Amino acid sequence: MARDPSDPTHPAPTHPALPVLTGPAVGGITRLSAVDTVRARIGLAVDLGLLAIGEQLPSDAEVAAALDVSEITARRALRSLAEEGVLRRVRGRTGGTFVADARAAARIPAVQTYRADADEVHRLIDVRVLFETSLTHFAAVEATAADLRALDAAIADAAAAEDWAGYHAADERFHLAVAAAAHRPRLLAPYTDTLHRLYAYYVPYPIEYLHAVNDEHAQIAAAIRNGDTTAAVALAERHVAVLHESMFVGIQPSSSESPTTIPSGPRT
Repeated sequence: MARDPSDPTHPAPTHPALPVLTGPAVGGITRLSAVDTVRARIGLAVDLGLLAIGEQLPSDAEVAAALDVSEITARRALRSLAEEGVLRRVRGRTGGTFVADARAAARIPAVQTYRADADEVHRLIDVRVLFETSLTHFAAVEATAADLRALDAAIADAAAAEDWAGYHAADERFHLAVAAAAHRPRLLAPYTDTLHRLYAYYVPYPIEYLHAVNDEHAQIAAAIRNGDTTAAVALAERHVAVLHESMFVGIQPSSSESPTTIPSGPRT
């Protein structure tokens, strides 16, 4: 007898691998407070040279939005990093929050907790590759005019972003728009869960680097628009797989006051 898709007592079959692929993360960051996750993510970016000495951070509100925490949490985290010498907070109309000392960042315990989660990060990247390539293939087959407009809007917003905080929201919208364009609702929830688990390890990057990432978004969107499944899937696979090298798990701490050179290729 065929399953009635509207009958909640007979749920859709689930692939046996899905619980393993998308089950709750067991990484150490689950034990960190919200304040410590912000401290770790900013601290890692400073330690790796992704945020250069003297560089000004976005406002507290923008940092909060980019790292998906409350503004109070972001302010507490940034204030504590300033107390430890990682950052410098300057009051007044011309003030702000500035990077002060990379050596102090390396000593933050929460930074070491993130580093200890390297295996979990690599696992999430591999799972995301599986989802991203499948969804991109279907998007190249199924995308509507409205789907393509959503991709174009996200790319335009990312191109207009002036810092990593502004870029992050547009990046997320682009990838979720690709997933939506696949028109495979059963894949959307597990993909979104994987994406957000990986975003929990997101650290700030130089905006010039992120704008180059957005160029890859434009290439993926063009392949989807042209219905070129082969090119779209190849671009999506490289775009995500390079995270093994370009996320903090693949970058060595910087020994200078200049931004770190990040491996080339697609990055988010």
